[in-house]
Amino acid sequence: MKSIKYFIVVLILGAGFVQVTGQPVATTTITPGNITMPNAPAANVLPTDVYIRENIIPEKKPVPYSYLREADVMWAKDVWRVIDLRQRMNFPLRYPDIDPIYNENRFSLYLLLMDALEREEIVAYEFGDRWKNPFQVRMSLDQIYEKIRGEIFYNADSSAIEFKDIKGNYVNQIYIKEKWYFDKKHSEMRVRITAIVPSFDLPKIVGAGIDKVFPFAVYFPECRRTFATHPVFNANNDAQRISFDDLFMQRRFASTIAGESSIHDNRMIVDFMSGQDALMEAERIKTDIFIMEHDLWEY
Repeated sequence: MKSIKYFIVVLILGAGFVQVTGQPVATTTITPGNITMPNAPAANVLPTDVYIRENIIPEKKPVPYSYLREADVMWAKDVWRVIDLRQRMNFPLRYPDIDPIYNENRFSLYLLLMDALEREEIVAYEFGDRWKNPFQVRMSLDQIYEKIRGEIFYNADSSAIEFKDIKGNYVNQIYIKEKWYFDKKHSEMRVRITAIVPSFDLPKIVGAGIDKVFPFAVYFPECRRTFATHPVFNANNDAQRISFDDLFMQRRFASTIAGESSIHDNRMIVDFMSGQDALMEAERIKTDIFIMEHDLWEY
């Protein structure tokens, strides 16, 4: 009996010795810093970071809108807002304002829209009627270029001017059109952006003053796929970059109300007020929307 137990113990120890000594030796490369490195990749494909970025990739898709029935909307109002790109909070939408940084996939909002138009990913519309419907007449790239040339070189011969000389640093403001509505199904005030319109502040060559030019308008839901695949630079944290779509959907921008749907339904605040009066009117519209939602509840 003892001999059988002795034989089993010897057999187990022998199997463990064979398993340990039979393991192949890993082929690794030791660097001067005593760090074990895997096999080196091919030339010109060295990683530029210590990890693989998987948050914002070309295959990323935006989060779809939830289905909305007309019967569930018990209150709604159209609002125009102006995003001033000279405010510090809005700097990520403005820079780089001259040329995109392709190796980092970085664009300003205007340059990203122009790149998407050139690739025919989105469609531009003529911003003729500034309030009612900015999606009536389509525009081609040539029409956009000609409109910007004609506005910049006021009463001057612009035939020798190329569009490449007109950069995004002319864009100081972005207008967005929103639909505010109360969804009674979810008992929640919600908002959706419907239009984006860049705005140029351009000095006149002949005469004094500044012209405000709206080169085109785009449909925001159509832009979401492009926005979702391009990051917005975060100056405070390189590891926490968000996409343009995240920025708009999470409302990470500073803005001022420029107009609301009303009995006139055809004008912005600046069309009938100016200066401090216009700012007070914008604040009144903002307060009315807040009070409307607040009064729906009882405490």
